[in-house]
Amino acid sequence: MFSRNHQIEIRGYLIFAFIGMCGAGIAAHAQVTVVSLGDVSGGVSSEVIVPVLLNPATTETRVGSISSTIGFDRKLVTFLRAEKGFLLDGVNGKFQTKVQENAAKPEKSSLQLEIATEGEPRKALREGLVLSLIFKINADTPPNTMVPLRFEKVSAGSADTASQPIEPITSTPGSIEVLSPESVPYVSCFFFTH
Repeated sequence: MFSRNHQIEIRGYLIFAFIGMCGAGIAAHAQVTVVSLGDVSGGVSSEVIVPVLLNPATTETRVGSISSTIGFDRKLVTFLRAEKGFLLDGVNGKFQTKVQENAAKPEKSSLQLEIATEGEPRKALREGLVLSLIFKINADTPPNTMVPLRFEKVSAGSADTASQPIEPITSTPGSIEVLSPESVPYVSCFFFTH
């Protein structure tokens, strides 16, 4: 049987070990490159802007390209287009999008997204907003519906001359919340109020 002092000492070691494991887990998690989608909301028949965000694992991680497939329900929302932001312009970034229908599940669609920097020397994508995805909420989508936007796959390559895969990489899904008519904020235009 352990004395009271030994029990306190053992508890101290256990607490210290637990804190160490948690800290190691947080440190390991912090070393992951993350591509994420935003959570947005809008009324029926309105257009919404879903941000695509990049958070490189470290300041030394030079992401030169992102390839992903995003699944969505085309009965609820329709993909219209993508627009690049000033961060993509600043690194000579280009993008391509393509929607693919799912023959086995007609209500499901996939948005294929390719983003890459070009030029010599090739610059890395910056942390923050990489691209904006414009969706339209379909007219027959019921209010108070949550439309998930999920990454089916995501990968990234380095901006170095011999482009290598960026690993580890993970993704965070997004969503489009369909508001009821009484929940949609009304914003009047300042220029027509005087």
